[in-house]
Amino acid sequence: MKILKGIEFIAHASPNPVLTIGNFDGVHLGHAQIIKTVLEKARAFGGTSLALTFRPHPQIALKPQLDLPLLSSYDEKLELLVASGLDLIIEEPFSREFSTVAPEQFFTDRIIRGLNPKAIVVGYDFAFGNRREGHLDLLKSLCEKNGIELTIVPPYRLEGEVVSSSRIRQYLLAGDIQGATRLLGRPFSYRGVVVKGEGRGRKLGYPTANLKLENKLVLPYGVYATRARFGERVFPSVTNVGVRPTFFEAEKEGEALPALVETYLINTTIDLYGSTLDVCFERRLREERKFSGMDALKAQIAQDVLDAEKAVEPV
Repeated sequence: MKILKGIEFIAHASPNPVLTIGNFDGVHLGHAQIIKTVLEKARAFGGTSLALTFRPHPQIALKPQLDLPLLSSYDEKLELLVASGLDLIIEEPFSREFSTVAPEQFFTDRIIRGLNPKAIVVGYDFAFGNRREGHLDLLKSLCEKNGIELTIVPPYRLEGEVVSSSRIRQYLLAGDIQGATRLLGRPFSYRGVVVKGEGRGRKLGYPTANLKLENKLVLPYGVYATRARFGERVFPSVTNVGVRPTFFEAEKEGEALPALVETYLINTTIDLYGSTLDVCFERRLREERKFSGMDALKAQIAQDVLDAEKAVEPV
């Protein structure tokens, strides 16, 4: 398996390439169907399975003010694509200038000259080139002219519902963790290096591992039943996502406080400062709220731990 940072870094042609193209945010069950088709065709042709993806996400490059809530960080996406069994992943730099390339030019320069695929596999909603003007009918025509087999994978439905990144975001932003998990095929998670906090959790008897959120969807503020993964070890945990309103005002000098992720590993004492932690979300327990004092907060945390233990099966 190889990961290349751009088509120009390909040293030699791959035998009988079978290519898919997309953003693959979240690498969800719908994406899995596309990748499965790529792998099957590559085996049939005795060829190489390739995925062409982009960094940053095109919407972030073109409209940075929108702050697109990503389902996976770029590194997480690459890890998931690697785990899918693909032979080669190309992460193409995406810029405003790149976005102005006409569909026909993109196909000729990047697809034909850069990769020369034997077959292309894309999803039903695929589009390419300037303003996404490269529709599926155009892609079909270009593939026919160049002798490339094209497969368009239809929408993947789970219990009658189309699996898509946008639908998963809707579930997560509504606090429906189970709905998102069902379409992702795994729990939504945060990954980060554990940083030092103010030590209030330790004083309360519930020391937390604190992560800062970067470049990823922020869940609705609240308390969640979670699993925390440290290396090969997995711990049941309870996690607060928010701004700790008991100690801080939600707004300071007109600016919103950044959201923090604070995870308590249930009945576990371990020094995690400076270590990388993955926090996987199982269920939303309650909203974040301001308490009258430390005693009220401590009592609620004790209840949150009990609720999380019930929601998360023993590891």
